[in-house]
Amino acid sequence: MIEHLFVTKKYGNYADTLLLLGLVQLVEYALKKTNQKSNVGLFDEGTRYRIQLKQAVNLEEIAKLDYTDPFPPVKGQKTDTSKIPPEADFFDTVEEKQRRDLFRNYLFQQKGKPQWNEEAPKPPHASTQNGVILTSMRHDRNHNELWHLGYQVKDHYGALLVALFQAFSEETNSQLDTETKRCQELFAQATNCKLPEVASAVKIYLPTSVQGVNRVKADSNKVDSQKADWLSLWLIAGGLFSFGVTERIKIADRVFDWRVVVLEPQDIQLSKYREVLNRLRKYNPASGGHGIARFDAELVLRFCQELLNNHASQADAQVDEFDIYEPVNHFVKSFVGTHFGSKGQVYGVKEVFSLGLPAWIRPENSQELTHYQSVLQEHLWVISTLSAEDGHSELLTAYRDFITGTSLRQFFPFQISYADYVIKRLADPKARPPRLFSVTGLNTMIKKDTDFIKITQDPSFLRIAKAINQATVYAGKVQTKGGLKELEWQRTYGLAQRLSSQSGSKNDFLKEIADFLAKYEAENLRLSEQLQGKGKSLKRVWTTKEDLDRLVELVTENDTVLVANLLIAYGYARWTKPKDDDLETDSEQDINELEDTAISGESNDD
Repeated sequence: MIEHLFVTKKYGNYADTLLLLGLVQLVEYALKKTNQKSNVGLFDEGTRYRIQLKQAVNLEEIAKLDYTDPFPPVKGQKTDTSKIPPEADFFDTVEEKQRRDLFRNYLFQQKGKPQWNEEAPKPPHASTQNGVILTSMRHDRNHNELWHLGYQVKDHYGALLVALFQAFSEETNSQLDTETKRCQELFAQATNCKLPEVASAVKIYLPTSVQGVNRVKADSNKVDSQKADWLSLWLIAGGLFSFGVTERIKIADRVFDWRVVVLEPQDIQLSKYREVLNRLRKYNPASGGHGIARFDAELVLRFCQELLNNHASQADAQVDEFDIYEPVNHFVKSFVGTHFGSKGQVYGVKEVFSLGLPAWIRPENSQELTHYQSVLQEHLWVISTLSAEDGHSELLTAYRDFITGTSLRQFFPFQISYADYVIKRLADPKARPPRLFSVTGLNTMIKKDTDFIKITQDPSFLRIAKAINQATVYAGKVQTKGGLKELEWQRTYGLAQRLSSQSGSKNDFLKEIADFLAKYEAENLRLSEQLQGKGKSLKRVWTTKEDLDRLVELVTENDTVLVANLLIAYGYARWTKPKDDDLETDSEQDINELEDTAISGESNDD
């Protein structure tokens, strides 16, 4: 009785995950075709993956199944198709890419809010770029050879599926190639035929096993064809085509690389994994036109969006809440991938990498799902204004380090640099106003961290943060919904950098913040006297000695660097009062009751 399959991690890169996915889609096909329960779970057990089946499998029915393509052969403009049977159903990468380009242009014209009507172009095939990379990197011949070798055993396809079930269900020893060798043995015993043993290696499938990684080989004139285990390559090819996320990345003017990633399952149902990933690839893909760091950041943000959207639909269907209200990285572990750099007319492996998922996204109910979705959209709005070609590479890299890490504290290095960028943009009358993170969003991000909220919910902290905001972001000339408005007080420059640089010392930091507050109060007194003569009142927050005393206590009770970073984050945020009263947190309510100030940064909502 077979109730689970095991896939040993033998490559140490994304090939392990792709092999798992190639196998599991064959398992899914076999169960569906034989009317057996096809609920399949994917689990990471450290040194291996486990495919958990809903119930024991009837192998006799599976042995009768007819052939089906685990992945299609691909055809580009120059693909040699003479060896492929005429009945084969090709994946035409030229046509599919045109369809994808048309759809992406439509999304751009609609500003990401498409109208789903009859005139709208149809969404592309989810695996379009997975096919395009094969023809672009001239691996279509080797890919199609893999397909053809599998097609030649079509008369014994059911026996192959049974051999796969049996081989991968056995508790194997430490030998890394045990499963595929065992499958070949079982297949030969059942059919008196042999499976193909080797095939031409493809660097997209085995990035550390082929020419392009080794510098000596990559720079030499040797073009020897390298071989690899056919069955493993065949499974990996199916996994990549059906589940990979591939994009062409602009790294310089008219210079493009390829980036290929796969999502590592941690504890997730195959149906959910497939649904979330397909929606991401079809309707919400990350952009490759603005550099590597932005692509990575967008990929993680957009995936989290789709996962939370899937959570919301399950919550509406009244699924057991325990199954969905977990941190994002409870279900999936990370994106693992390979970056292929252009080397003239060929591509070499430039980097093997991993992108983590934000552990701070931990919804516990449907309302929190909505809040986190708003935060993700806000972050996408911010980074969509940044581009490597516009000189924002360092900002994007810092943000990518945050969103692909598990620590919320990695947000602060980015926010400090972004604060400087915000002020420079605000000071330029010709520049479009920058987009700001909102206080509402910051409160949602940190709400699960008690070390953070005991600081940010303090009224004195909030008053000082609001003073920073009104001396930096909401100062000088500001763009509002009513047009450009010039305020009576001037903007303070370089404050975020000074606070950050002095945060290593408690005394130096307190001296810096005290100096700022003294100047801020002097400015308030000057402005207040002027406005009193005109019968007006100053609409700026007033800080007190008690606020500074309380800040000293906060710095004593907590890490000085943390307090400084939170002041910068909140000081350079957008302090709009939430339209939905339910979304207003205690800290925002406190500060809005303390000061009925004008709304800052309204123009950043577009």
